[in-house]
Amino acid sequence: MGIDKGLQQSAVTEGRSIMKRESILIVDDEEKNIRLLKGMLISENYHLYGAPNGKEALKMVAAISPALILLDVMMPGIDGFEVCRRLKQDEKTRMIPVVMVTALTEKEHHIRAMEAGADDFLSKPVDQTELLARVKSLLRIRSYHDDLVESYREIAEKNEKLQELEKIKEGLIHMIIHDLNNPLMAVSGNLEMFLNDKQGVSESQLQRIEKCLHYCEDLQYLIQGLLDIHKMEEGKLELDKEVTDMTELTDYVVEQFMQKTELKQISLSFPRPGDIPSVRVDRRLIKRVVANLLNNAIRHTPTGGKIEVAINFLPDKGSLYFSVRDNGNGLAPEYHRKIFNKFEQVELKKKGVMTGDSGFGLALCKIAVEAHGGKIWVESEGKDNGCTFSFIIPV
Repeated sequence: MGIDKGLQQSAVTEGRSIMKRESILIVDDEEKNIRLLKGMLISENYHLYGAPNGKEALKMVAAISPALILLDVMMPGIDGFEVCRRLKQDEKTRMIPVVMVTALTEKEHHIRAMEAGADDFLSKPVDQTELLARVKSLLRIRSYHDDLVESYREIAEKNEKLQELEKIKEGLIHMIIHDLNNPLMAVSGNLEMFLNDKQGVSESQLQRIEKCLHYCEDLQYLIQGLLDIHKMEEGKLELDKEVTDMTELTDYVVEQFMQKTELKQISLSFPRPGDIPSVRVDRRLIKRVVANLLNNAIRHTPTGGKIEVAINFLPDKGSLYFSVRDNGNGLAPEYHRKIFNKFEQVELKKKGVMTGDSGFGLALCKIAVEAHGGKIWVESEGKDNGCTFSFIIPV
């Protein structure tokens, strides 16, 4: 049984060897030289072809696509240097290893061969041991290259499939999010009816209804944010720009958050700067950016902490600078870029990094600011040292 198994394995190995036989093209204007090189290589079970000149060699390369070419330099018509140059300039043939075989020993000819793109060269009379070693080495390198190209091709195909699946998933999520609006509006509408008709409803019940209505508003805010992100990524969200006083807009948003900060006993300051030029922005989007940054700061600032909001005009950059600074949890430097990427949110939460209410708030800020031609970033000296979120938009 052991002998039979060994014979079977030998047969399989031999079959693979036959299937992988490489083709070698020998180009020389003297037939005896072609026969000589074939004789040296025949023991290795290669497919061996011969071409008597450069013109014929180029035709055969196109026909058989050899794994390696042994190319004589001195030939009538198209010499070896020119044949090599043409092969290396063609995208289809440039990766075929070319070994220049020549009786010329001058250094300048070796330099010309390398400039033409030759992968190696042999001097006549050719030594069989050297020839076999060079051929095997170049074929091995070519095999590694082919395997690498095949791996890249498979990766590209898988990546393309993943992108298609991602688009399908994004479309499905977008459809579900969009469809959530209708039942949510029905729930909030009924809650508002209860608040308008207070007969038979106790004070504690009214407070609970008001809380539920606030939760509905939060959900609607989240849904709208996800829809806006999707539209901006698809390039379908058109900015409705209008001349805006950013100080007034920020003041309005800060007032909305005063109650939250008072409940946590957080000091929220916004010194109204003077001489800040108006800017043309999409008020709704920029208002949401400011609100997201403030909400993010409040969530990560401990009781008794402080938050500072600032606006400045940068004349040298022709831009408006906005920042929200807190003395909360802080953020390690390795997360400063990732925190704005919606695809990093799940991983960041696993690591205990605070990413905002939904994880998408900061992603929306980044997309919205960049849609205005601006830039957003975060600065922090690390854990428990607070954060400063800043963005600039051109005036």
